[in-house]
Amino acid sequence: MQQGVAIMDSQEEFFLGETSGGEASAVASDIRDEIAQVWGLPLGCVVTLSVRGQERIELRGRLELLAAPGFPWDRNQRLRLKLAGVIFFSTEIERWLVV
Repeated sequence: MQQGVAIMDSQEEFFLGETSGGEASAVASDIRDEIAQVWGLPLGCVVTLSVRGQERIELRGRLELLAAPGFPWDRNQRLRLKLAGVIFFSTEIERWLVV
């Protein structure tokens, strides 16, 4: 496991936190909070959430952002999220409630 480092290239992508196998497992809280505000999601909060799919799944836990989106941010870009060990995209969220 490697300690992640902020990397800025010509596209200004941010990958922060610990990494395992090249995948970011955490995003710095200040960046996460800014992304949460732009996307209107309760990132970092404990929530009950329903995920769309062939059958609706309801999950409860802390909503984690796995990787920051490319910059400049586009609210229509889907985010890769994790909740209760389940990885999904922001576009699959049917509804959520902060608990």
